[in-house]
Amino acid sequence: MKLDFDNSKNREQSLADFTSLLKHPGWMLVQSICYANIDLIRNQIIEGIGESESMETINRLRDKLKAYQDVINTPEYWIDKLKPVEPSLHNEDDPFTTVELEEKDKK
Repeated sequence: MKLDFDNSKNREQSLADFTSLLKHPGWMLVQSICYANIDLIRNQIIEGIGESESMETINRLRDKLKAYQDVINTPEYWIDKLKPVEPSLHNEDDPFTTVELEEKDKK
């Protein structure tokens, strides 16, 4: 499947799909499983640190923790990326803005 976010119709549809995904029972189940795994891994990191645990083992647990957090945040990440950018009312790059302000200050 090719992702085409350059097309505004595809972007809008993808945005709607990710937004509706947040409320889907299957997604809520996936989130619940991820949160349970996050709690389990946190406890392993906190309670499992001892002489028998190597830093490599602890780092792999941290990697898993980060992966679960990334999965949970995936829809929100794409919703933010796909939202239309609203034009700024005040353009900082406009050279005439400063000229006009300077002229007003002189009066």
